[in-house]
Amino acid sequence: MRESSSGRARDTVPVEGAYEQIDKRLESVEHRMENGFAELRTRVGHVDHRIDGLEQRLSQKIDTTCRWVIGVVLINWITVMLAIFNKH
Repeated sequence: MRESSSGRARDTVPVEGAYEQIDKRLESVEHRMENGFAELRTRVGHVDHRIDGLEQRLSQKIDTTCRWVIGVVLINWITVMLAIFNKH
């Protein structure tokens, strides 16, 4: 330990190799983040694919339902018109 100008003992910290250690740790963190982002992109891609499938199925159901509703309304209208014209 060395003594500082104020008279107190001061611990010395070895700085040699610290920058290399920091560089290695930062590279490790960067690598883990890249892996994490790649996994996240993959999961988002899967979710996007599932949403597209659900969207197509929902669109088909809506189309089918609309056709049924239009058909029922049209048949009811035709039935009412025939009843009115046959009455006279």
